[in-house]
Amino acid sequence: MTAYKSAPYTFTKAGVFYIVRRIPLELQRHYTSKKIAYSLRTRSVAVATARAIRAASQLDEYWFHLRAQDSELPGKHMLRLNKSRPVPLPQPGSPPVNTAQPNLSECVATFIRLKGVGKPETFQRAAERSCGYVIDICGDKALGDYTRKDANASRDALVARGMAGSSITRLFGTVRAVTNFAASEEGLTLTNPFGGCLLRPHRTRR
Repeated sequence: MTAYKSAPYTFTKAGVFYIVRRIPLELQRHYTSKKIAYSLRTRSVAVATARAIRAASQLDEYWFHLRAQDSELPGKHMLRLNKSRPVPLPQPGSPPVNTAQPNLSECVATFIRLKGVGKPETFQRAAERSCGYVIDICGDKALGDYTRKDANASRDALVARGMAGSSITRLFGTVRAVTNFAASEEGLTLTNPFGGCLLRPHRTRR
């Protein structure tokens, strides 16, 4: 039996939040169903709210473009069609990209909230600082979108900033802890790209 909770655009099933949006009548011809529904892969109201709002915003933006595509373009008679190129749109029916996985910033918040109880303030600062470097260098991506290339780019950028190897090792250890914990909480199976990332020794000139 399903029951509606406080997170917008969602319902729960077996304690897990699902997003549901009814497709506007004038756009249903682009879809194979009258509504969009899929699991947000979380039992947390806070996480479900953040993901549902982000997904709803993406859908509203996409539906805006679909409506514009279906309508008559204002001033169309004035276009120089031989030099105009249409802007490509996503394929109709495509779900929002990776909204079922938390971004790294969300992983940090979950890690601090669940693991930081009774811990000193330095625990929170270390998690925010370590993952903040990765976000600054590679962007705030969905958890499963980070690759070994991102890990290597983060390492090289920190080395270029003059950070000591021991500090980088500790930083990566914190990032691994945050991402492993978040993956476990979300029930995700992934290979952590921040694990086993070797530091490149500095070359000394003779």
